[in-house]
Amino acid sequence: MIISLVACGETNPREQDEDNINDVSGEAASDMNGQEAVSFVEENTTVEVADDTQNLLDDLEEGEMAMIPYDEADVGIAGSIPDIEIDINALRETNPDICAYIYVPGTSINNAILKRDDSNEYYLEHNEEDESDKAGCICMDMGNETSFTDPVTCLYARSGEGEPFGDLIGYLDPDFMNANQFIYIYSDEYINEYRVFASYETDDTERLLVKYNFYDYSEYQSYIDEILSMRDMAAVLNTDLRDNAISTWNIITLTAIDNDGSRQLVQAVYNGRAEY
Repeated sequence: MIISLVACGETNPREQDEDNINDVSGEAASDMNGQEAVSFVEENTTVEVADDTQNLLDDLEEGEMAMIPYDEADVGIAGSIPDIEIDINALRETNPDICAYIYVPGTSINNAILKRDDSNEYYLEHNEEDESDKAGCICMDMGNETSFTDPVTCLYARSGEGEPFGDLIGYLDPDFMNANQFIYIYSDEYINEYRVFASYETDDTERLLVKYNFYDYSEYQSYIDEILSMRDMAAVLNTDLRDNAISTWNIITLTAIDNDGSRQLVQAVYNGRAEY
């Protein structure tokens, strides 16, 4: 019997903020509300929430899956903790919209992440100091939680030379991806480590959080399989990380936006965290 431990964030899914789930999935084709999304997972995936992990594992029957919060499924960082000091609160003194920080070894990506609740485009035209700037900065989808506990957290930035996500083009080279597997996100309490499993180009500009309901575990799993089975010779995919991506129920998507509207996506799965 195979048992999957699914890390779903720091809160019990039954206590998820319904408004947050509605923000993410309200425009999706499934047209579920927040409670329906949670109910769908519970009814169709046979989920049990772990309070006592070992007893739960002993009691699970074939086909059942255990869902446990990150603080009980925690794993340490596999790579090397970056030798940089980040003070999110100090950064917020410059701009209160700063919600996190991203560092990608092997690239020049070493930037604050900003978020507005009313726009995904604003910070594509403004810098971290909230000044008009065509290069923009790195921003989070307005439907995401800044805790990075959503199943899929989306970050956007422009990809021209010298622009925030310009170096992501390197991930279209398998050798580069192999040498630079890790992405680090600094939040208020933790350094989260993510491991890159996919890089590819697309002309699809629809928001992922609108196109898919990632709180539907079956839909999330199908989405991961869709990525890793794509027939694109230019795509760089690490299929060995499929099970990790599915079992953690937590990935980030970095979307590099070119001037012609085309996009490159770099996607990475949660791989551990450390306090700082």
